[in-house]
Amino acid sequence: MMDKILSWLEEMNVKYTRHENAAIIPYESTIVEVRYVPWGKLHLVEIIATVAIEVTPNIELFKFLLEKNAEIPFGKFTYVEKGLDAKPTIFFSHSLLAEKLDKEEFDTALNSILSYADEYDEKIAKMGAGKTFREYSQKVG
Repeated sequence: MMDKILSWLEEMNVKYTRHENAAIIPYESTIVEVRYVPWGKLHLVEIIATVAIEVTPNIELFKFLLEKNAEIPFGKFTYVEKGLDAKPTIFFSHSLLAEKLDKEEFDTALNSILSYADEYDEKIAKMGAGKTFREYSQKVG
């Protein structure tokens, strides 16, 4: 399945780097990982964007994330206390059932994750006094 995903990315002219069972896609000020993972007897294709790092959790931020989760059809925002580099991180992600996945569904989900992550990353980083992926990678790079 990962080979099929990589061929779809190439057909879509998406620049990526292969890393084990995943494709890493830099996009604007975020980075997206597309990975193929087991899920019971089945498999998932997970599309995960790193939105903001080193965020300070607060009620306004979490309220905003929950409201956006209710509005956006593909994807959800999540807060992970020990996310990227074990720092508090906000991700935007969507999971698809690999066994039934077709190119149109993958394309729609990927473009949704890319666009929403890029649309909201700066606002979310600011609300959480954190950094976008680009800002963080420039700091540690």
